[in-house]
Amino acid sequence: MDSNPLSQIMEAYKIYIECFKVAKRAVKQQQSNLFAELNLLTQPNAQQHIVKTKIEIDDLFVFSLWATFERFVITYLQNKGAGLQQTVTPFALATPLYKHFQKEVEFWNQKEILDLLKTIPSIDKNSIGQAKQILDYRNWIAHGKDVNKQSSVNSMTPTYTYRILDEIVKVLLLT
Repeated sequence: MDSNPLSQIMEAYKIYIECFKVAKRAVKQQQSNLFAELNLLTQPNAQQHIVKTKIEIDDLFVFSLWATFERFVITYLQNKGAGLQQTVTPFALATPLYKHFQKEVEFWNQKEILDLLKTIPSIDKNSIGQAKQILDYRNWIAHGKDVNKQSSVNSMTPTYTYRILDEIVKVLLLT
């Protein structure tokens, strides 16, 4: 675990943004040959349709960034917990305890994990609070974007999400 897995997703997002710009330009210039199978140019408000699509895809990138961050943190904790095998006595308990920890950490509450990470002195406490907001947004996306709950969730962009989660990952990679 020596590299930042968020970088790959952010690189894909940057490519997507460039493709999105090309699509908007193609619609504006009525380049129908580029959208032959979509019939996009025959749809009323094609530009608005593209913008709505961008919002949906941005949400999927936020979701992907969080999922990758979550897996990174779980793996990080499992690796750190491996030390239990050398320190727990009686020795016969060490490996079964670690195996149980390794399995159970998969199901820990993500906000509680963030609180645990907050105890690391080099992690900015504000970043943890912002990560919790990203988690709330991720949950809102994952559960179908309930319009009744939208007011309690702040909208997140992939760039913002990456910046916050990347700060935490960088610290964890150093510890």
